[in-house]
Amino acid sequence: MHSDALDATYEVRRYRPEDRAGVLALDDAVWDRNRGGRWFDWKYGENPYVDHVPLFVAVTDDEVVGARPFMAFRLRAGDETALALQPADTMVHPDHRRQGIFTRMTERAIEFYRERGVELFFNFPNEASLPGYRKLGWRSVDDKRTFYRVQSPDAFVPQYADGRAAHLVGQLAAPIVRGYHDVRTELAQPPPELSVDRRAGVDAEALTELYRQNPPSQLHARRDAEFYEWRFDSPVWSHSTYVAADDGDPAVGLVARTRTTNDGITIAQIAEVVPMDGGRRWREALAELLGDALVDHADADVVAITGAVVPDDVLTAYGFSPDDRLPLSKFSDHRCALVVRPLDGESWSLNGRDLTRSVNWLLSYGERDTT
Repeated sequence: MHSDALDATYEVRRYRPEDRAGVLALDDAVWDRNRGGRWFDWKYGENPYVDHVPLFVAVTDDEVVGARPFMAFRLRAGDETALALQPADTMVHPDHRRQGIFTRMTERAIEFYRERGVELFFNFPNEASLPGYRKLGWRSVDDKRTFYRVQSPDAFVPQYADGRAAHLVGQLAAPIVRGYHDVRTELAQPPPELSVDRRAGVDAEALTELYRQNPPSQLHARRDAEFYEWRFDSPVWSHSTYVAADDGDPAVGLVARTRTTNDGITIAQIAEVVPMDGGRRWREALAELLGDALVDHADADVVAITGAVVPDDVLTAYGFSPDDRLPLSKFSDHRCALVVRPLDGESWSLNGRDLTRSVNWLLSYGERDTT
């Protein structure tokens, strides 16, 4: 649709409070879910890094038919920080697609934020939306891997009718069936002075102090109390905090969370590990924390972790498989790419770090839009 015709048919503008019900109805229609007002207020209204709801809408005949929300983060690179936005939950009603609404909402957002202190966008589009971002100036950094530990193959087999697929799903549980406790013993034998404390909810104070011990030099969301109190307060998930102490001193923290999908599958995620890297003792404590979290979440059908914080060999030893290799790649036909775009379209570095190089990013679920 020509730009003039688009502007005549659809009003593309910033979100207003009276749009709330329309945005939620559109979310339900597009994503087939019922998140509700509490979720919307948490994710977009309570974000501590902006003073407004970072969302643009497309309206026609008083109906919200498109929505372009953003999550705000304070990205850190070394000793510098920058305000960054992540496009999230982008929606266009099925009856109004292929009209240029996605592009117009994005362009309007770029125009608005260019003069308001935002330095860059970063997000994780799927294969279908990736070309649209590239046309608007985004560049690919790399494909992000997610590791899964399938603990209840029976919950997934009905979705894959052919015998080969069912066999592959069954293979995912093999490392667990062979003896989870044996794997854990081989992986890490923590000394007596290493203790683990499990706490309900998210202990923002403890996690913030652990982050301050060793903040990474790569690009990541700065961890502070505001970050933890907002980012892990989603009403969709239930959370637990694990803290490993070395001879009484907190050494590593971990946040695990769970929810049940509309299909009745219980998902657990290792959503946060802090500090995000370290040496041998950090690795030992992390392995012990991960083991305790898996014991506590043994009833989950699947456990997931994304990013590069937990070493691959630790995840493999605990029965996790990456989604870009067999057998999991059999069931996934989409990419999850990290892409980035500076607001000015020219400043492709932050504190000397090239935004398009994957080695300059260290991310977890804390930075990734997951409900």
